[in-house]
Amino acid sequence: MGNKLNEIRERIMKINQKMPRDELEQHLADFIKSHNVCVLATASKDGVPLATPIWCNSKGTTLYMVADAGTTKLANIRANPRVSIGINDPRPSFQSVKGIQIWGEAKLITEDNPEYEEALKNYESEERTKTVTRQMAELLGMEPPEETGEIKVPRDVTIIKVEAKKIALTESALLAKGYAPRQFWEA
Repeated sequence: MGNKLNEIRERIMKINQKMPRDELEQHLADFIKSHNVCVLATASKDGVPLATPIWCNSKGTTLYMVADAGTTKLANIRANPRVSIGINDPRPSFQSVKGIQIWGEAKLITEDNPEYEEALKNYESEERTKTVTRQMAELLGMEPPEETGEIKVPRDVTIIKVEAKKIALTESALLAKGYAPRQFWEA
Protein backbone atom coordinates (compact mmCIF):
# COMPACT_ATOMS: atom_id res chain seq x y z
CA MET A 1 0.00 0.00 0.00
CA GLY A 2 2.84 2.38 0.82
CA ASN A 3 4.21 2.02 -2.72
CA LYS A 4 0.83 2.84 -4.26
CA LEU A 5 0.48 5.92 -2.08
CA ASN A 6 3.94 7.10 -3.08
CA GLU A 7 3.10 6.48 -6.73
CA ILE A 8 -0.10 8.56 -6.43
CA ARG A 9 1.69 11.38 -4.60
CA GLU A 10 4.47 11.45 -7.19
CA ARG A 11 1.92 11.62 -9.99
CA ILE A 12 0.07 14.49 -8.30
CA MET A 13 3.35 16.38 -7.78
CA LYS A 14 4.03 16.17 -11.53
CA ILE A 15 0.75 17.92 -12.37
CA ASN A 16 1.78 21.56 -12.34
CA GLN A 17 -0.45 23.09 -15.02
CA LYS A 18 -1.57 26.60 -14.10
CA MET A 19 -5.10 27.77 -14.80
CA PRO A 20 -5.24 30.68 -17.25
CA ARG A 21 -5.22 33.94 -15.26
CA ASP A 22 -8.70 35.12 -16.31
CA GLU A 23 -10.21 31.69 -15.57
CA LEU A 24 -8.47 31.54 -12.18
CA GLU A 25 -9.56 35.06 -11.24
CA GLN A 26 -13.19 34.30 -12.10
CA HIS A 27 -13.01 30.97 -10.26
CA LEU A 28 -11.69 32.74 -7.16
CA ALA A 29 -14.27 35.55 -7.32
CA ASP A 30 -17.09 32.99 -7.66
CA PHE A 31 -15.77 30.96 -4.73
CA ILE A 32 -15.44 34.03 -2.49
CA LYS A 33 -18.92 35.29 -3.46
CA SER A 34 -20.45 31.89 -2.62
CA HIS A 35 -19.41 32.27 1.04
CA ASN A 36 -20.73 34.67 3.66
CA VAL A 37 -18.28 33.79 6.44
CA CYS A 38 -14.50 33.90 6.45
CA VAL A 39 -11.76 33.80 9.06
CA LEU A 40 -9.98 37.14 9.32
CA ALA A 41 -6.47 36.85 10.78
CA THR A 42 -4.88 39.96 12.27
CA ALA A 43 -1.91 40.53 14.53
CA SER A 44 -1.31 43.04 17.30
CA LYS A 45 1.62 45.44 17.26
CA ASP A 46 3.40 42.84 19.43
CA GLY A 47 2.70 40.10 16.89
CA VAL A 48 -0.01 38.30 18.86
CA PRO A 49 -2.29 36.63 16.25
CA LEU A 50 -6.08 36.73 16.28
CA ALA A 51 -8.22 34.64 13.91
CA THR A 52 -11.86 35.77 13.89
CA PRO A 53 -14.78 34.11 12.08
CA ILE A 54 -16.67 37.04 10.56
CA TRP A 55 -19.44 37.67 8.06
CA CYS A 56 -18.22 38.93 4.71
CA ASN A 57 -19.26 39.90 1.25
CA SER A 58 -17.19 40.51 -1.83
CA LYS A 59 -16.86 42.32 -5.09
CA GLY A 60 -14.41 40.42 -7.25
CA THR A 61 -11.39 39.70 -5.07
CA THR A 62 -12.13 42.53 -2.61
CA LEU A 63 -13.78 41.53 0.68
CA TYR A 64 -15.96 43.64 2.96
CA MET A 65 -16.63 42.95 6.64
CA VAL A 66 -18.04 45.05 9.49
CA ALA A 67 -16.86 45.49 13.06
CA ASP A 68 -18.13 47.32 16.09
CA ALA A 69 -15.93 49.96 17.70
CA GLY A 70 -13.57 48.74 20.38
CA THR A 71 -12.94 45.25 19.02
CA THR A 72 -9.52 43.66 19.17
CA LYS A 73 -9.51 43.06 15.42
CA LEU A 74 -9.90 46.81 14.75
CA ALA A 75 -7.11 47.64 17.21
CA ASN A 76 -4.91 45.06 15.51
CA ILE A 77 -5.64 46.45 12.04
CA ARG A 78 -4.84 49.99 13.19
CA ALA A 79 -1.50 48.73 14.53
CA ASN A 80 -0.78 46.42 11.56
CA PRO A 81 -3.03 46.55 8.47
CA ARG A 82 -1.54 43.38 6.94
CA VAL A 83 -4.14 40.63 7.20
CA SER A 84 -4.83 37.13 6.00
CA ILE A 85 -8.23 35.64 5.28
CA GLY A 86 -9.18 31.98 5.06
CA ILE A 87 -12.29 30.59 3.38
CA ASN A 88 -12.97 26.90 2.95
CA ASP A 89 -15.67 24.39 2.19
CA PRO A 90 -16.04 21.70 4.84
CA ARG A 91 -15.59 18.50 2.88
CA PRO A 92 -15.67 14.83 3.83
CA SER A 93 -12.99 13.58 1.44
CA PHE A 94 -9.75 14.44 -0.33
CA GLN A 95 -11.61 14.64 -3.64
CA SER A 96 -13.61 17.60 -2.44
CA VAL A 97 -11.01 19.66 -0.54
CA LYS A 98 -11.40 23.32 -1.49
CA GLY A 99 -10.23 26.50 0.20
CA ILE A 100 -8.39 29.74 -0.28
CA GLN A 101 -5.93 31.87 1.64
CA ILE A 102 -5.95 35.61 0.91
CA TRP A 103 -3.24 38.11 1.80
CA GLY A 104 -3.84 41.84 1.70
CA GLU A 105 -4.00 45.09 3.61
CA ALA A 106 -7.11 46.07 5.49
CA LYS A 107 -8.54 49.53 5.11
CA LEU A 108 -10.87 50.77 7.83
CA ILE A 109 -13.75 52.84 6.48
CA THR A 110 -15.78 54.85 8.97
CA GLU A 111 -18.89 56.98 8.52
CA ASP A 112 -16.86 60.15 7.90
CA ASN A 113 -15.13 58.56 4.89
CA PRO A 114 -16.62 59.33 1.44
CA GLU A 115 -16.32 55.60 0.59
CA TYR A 116 -18.59 54.59 3.50
CA GLU A 117 -21.93 54.43 1.63
CA GLU A 118 -20.43 52.48 -1.27
CA ALA A 119 -18.71 50.08 1.13
CA LEU A 120 -22.02 49.52 2.97
CA LYS A 121 -23.67 48.67 -0.35
CA ASN A 122 -20.88 46.25 -1.23
CA TYR A 123 -21.33 44.58 2.14
CA GLU A 124 -25.10 44.38 1.43
CA SER A 125 -25.53 45.83 4.89
CA GLU A 126 -29.28 46.51 4.86
CA GLU A 127 -30.26 42.95 3.96
CA ARG A 128 -27.70 41.46 6.33
CA THR A 129 -28.81 43.78 9.14
CA LYS A 130 -32.40 42.64 8.70
CA THR A 131 -31.36 38.98 8.77
CA VAL A 132 -29.05 39.37 11.78
CA THR A 133 -31.61 41.44 13.71
CA ARG A 134 -34.25 38.75 13.21
CA GLN A 135 -31.82 35.99 14.21
CA MET A 136 -30.61 37.84 17.32
CA ALA A 137 -34.21 38.52 18.39
CA GLU A 138 -35.00 34.79 18.04
CA LEU A 139 -31.91 33.81 20.09
CA LEU A 140 -32.99 36.20 22.84
CA GLY A 141 -36.59 34.96 22.77
CA MET A 142 -37.82 38.32 21.51
CA GLU A 143 -40.30 39.07 18.77
CA PRO A 144 -38.45 40.18 15.64
CA PRO A 145 -39.45 43.54 14.16
CA GLU A 146 -42.41 43.12 11.84
CA GLU A 147 -41.67 46.02 9.57
CA THR A 148 -38.40 46.36 7.73
CA GLY A 149 -38.44 50.10 8.41
CA GLU A 150 -37.77 49.32 12.07
CA ILE A 151 -34.38 47.86 11.19
CA LYS A 152 -31.67 50.42 10.49
CA VAL A 153 -28.03 49.83 9.65
CA PRO A 154 -25.96 51.01 12.62
CA ARG A 155 -24.01 54.11 11.61
CA ASP A 156 -21.18 53.50 14.06
CA VAL A 157 -19.87 50.30 12.48
CA THR A 158 -16.52 50.26 10.77
CA ILE A 159 -16.24 48.64 7.35
CA ILE A 160 -13.14 46.51 6.88
CA LYS A 161 -12.16 46.46 3.22
CA VAL A 162 -9.47 44.05 2.07
CA GLU A 163 -8.24 44.14 -1.51
CA ALA A 164 -6.50 40.85 -2.18
CA LYS A 165 -2.84 41.15 -3.10
CA LYS A 166 -2.27 37.40 -3.31
CA ILE A 167 -4.56 34.36 -3.17
CA ALA A 168 -3.62 30.69 -2.84
CA LEU A 169 -6.27 28.20 -3.93
CA THR A 170 -6.20 24.56 -2.88
CA GLU A 171 -8.74 22.45 -4.74
CA SER A 172 -8.37 18.72 -5.29
CA ALA A 173 -10.99 18.62 -8.07
CA LEU A 174 -8.68 20.67 -10.30
CA LEU A 175 -6.65 17.49 -10.84
CA ALA A 176 -9.51 16.05 -12.90
CA LYS A 177 -9.24 19.10 -15.21
CA GLY A 178 -5.50 18.64 -15.61
CA TYR A 179 -4.59 21.57 -13.36
CA ALA A 180 -2.36 21.56 -10.30
CA PRO A 181 -4.39 21.33 -7.09
CA ARG A 182 -2.62 24.45 -5.78
CA GLN A 183 -2.99 27.66 -7.76
CA PHE A 184 -1.67 31.16 -7.00
CA TRP A 185 -3.04 34.52 -8.08
CA GLU A 186 -1.46 37.92 -7.54
CA ALA A 187 -2.90 41.36 -8.16
